[in-house]
Amino acid sequence: MYSQGNQDIIIHDVFNKISPTNKICVEFGFNCDSLTGGSGSNAANLILNEGWGGLFFDGEFENKAINLHKYFLTSDNICQIFDNHNVPIDLDYLSIDVDSTDLWLFDAVLNKYSPKLVSVEYNSHFSIDEAITFPNNTNETFEGDRGYGASLKALKLVADKHNYHLINVEQKLDCFFIHNDFKDCFEIPSLSDFKDNCLIDHHHPLYNTERHKMFLDYEVYLKTNGDIKASQRAAEEISKTRLTNNG
Repeated sequence: MYSQGNQDIIIHDVFNKISPTNKICVEFGFNCDSLTGGSGSNAANLILNEGWGGLFFDGEFENKAINLHKYFLTSDNICQIFDNHNVPIDLDYLSIDVDSTDLWLFDAVLNKYSPKLVSVEYNSHFSIDEAITFPNNTNETFEGDRGYGASLKALKLVADKHNYHLINVEQKLDCFFIHNDFKDCFEIPSLSDFKDNCLIDHHHPLYNTERHKMFLDYEVYLKTNGDIKASQRAAEEISKTRLTNNG
């Protein structure tokens, strides 16, 4: 109804299977100043038609009338900002789409908060077995090309760490994770079931081809206890192939 794809239908179906606790949803980045504008809100249907309360964050827009606040969110400040806005630990739904450090924000939030359902934008240019992510570097931003976010596998590795399960993918857009407490309410697919949602080109190749060198292999990052250089070396050829025309 309002989302860019079928996200709000997926969300509606999830909460037909599990009962919301507090009907609270948080969405960021929110790329306009109205509930029904921009590229489409995942949470708008919950608020406009299902009686939920919503909290929105964006780096450019603000509108207190819809509880939209202007912040530049980082992995260091996000939990404090949530706390300042009285976000309940067990909020029902969280939507993450910032076109850059999505994986790091996902990981940071789940260190403290336990939403029932989380959706995160994924980068569909990578294959199902490549765990590549944008760096946790606030000096780097989305430039309107393939250099954004994280691969589906990389996001699933974060989810696995926090006891969340991948249950659905809206092609080219968002992947959905359910908290472990509610896994028995769903048929949990394997990662390989979403193979067709990967290796889909829908953005321009990197305008600055050197930017492929900043991406990290998140699997290597975990295995090396956060060795950035090793993670970048492991990701370099994959990122060059997937994100540029020079692969």
